Amino acid sequence: MAESSARLAGLRFLRLHEGTKVHSAVGQPIAVRLLEIWDRRDVLRMLTERGLRHKYGSSVLGYGWSLLEPMIYILTYFLLLKIFHRSYPMYPLFIGSAILPWQWFSQTVNSSTSTLRKNSRLITSIALPREIYPLADVAMKSVEFFASLPIIIGVAWVYGAKPSGYLAVWPLAVLLELMIVTGLALLVSSLNTVLRDIEQGIGLVTRMLFYLTPCLYPLLKLTPGARALESYNPMVGIIELNRAVWFPAYWTGWTPLIYSAIGAIVILCLGFSVFARVERAVLKEL
Repeated sequence: MAESSARLAGLRFLRLHEGTKVHSAVGQPIAVRLLEIWDRRDVLRMLTERGLRHKYGSSVLGYGWSLLEPMIYILTYFLLLKIFHRSYPMYPLFIGSAILPWQWFSQTVNSSTSTLRKNSRLITSIALPREIYPLADVAMKSVEFFASLPIIIGVAWVYGAKPSGYLAVWPLAVLLELMIVTGLALLVSSLNTVLRDIEQGIGLVTRMLFYLTPCLYPLLKLTPGARALESYNPMVGIIELNRAVWFPAYWTGWTPLIYSAIGAIVILCLGFSVFARVERAVLKEL
């Protein structure tokens, strides 16, 4: 039933836009492209809903998978560190507060890598800004991130933990991560279409970055030199602020978050710029 509904939604989408010419505004200024994306925000919402239905509609647990997967990650790392007799107070909450934003990052980057190829039929036949397709992946993974937040609230309730004053600035971490994943989604989706090796390497790179980001350990425990070096990773400040909501004692200051803000702006601008620059080459490959 869910699968047939998704097909019907796809057919309605195609009928809605059939007969329109393929979007040909290649090389337009980024501001103009952003306005076009805003004008087609209803299509972005439709593509996001279609992706969520396709992923969860025919499964027994449905959206429960967005809760189960991070719970398994948290439990796995908790048990591993217990085996090696290394842990921190309220460790499930400690790693959970970092795992959820990290999953948002890694899953968005990995899923958006092949999104242009997967949507090649729509891209070459329907008049839409092509940035919409990776942006739909970003929107879908963002929904999954927010849907998984009850896990942290539940774990905190079990331990009797209360959020700190850093909760007031937590939306800044969300905004910066949204900028980063948006820029990277545009970047890797366009480059992977013209350079096939990108897709093979993205998974490896995100796994390496996971261990170079303080998800399983506090940044405060590193040596000053290692801490300063790791702070250049734009995800570090974001992870640190997410964790400071529950563990303010591990907060190392605003410097990592400043680097995250700078990195987010650079990555977002780079993503839109590269996407626009290679769009002609992308169309030839599709």
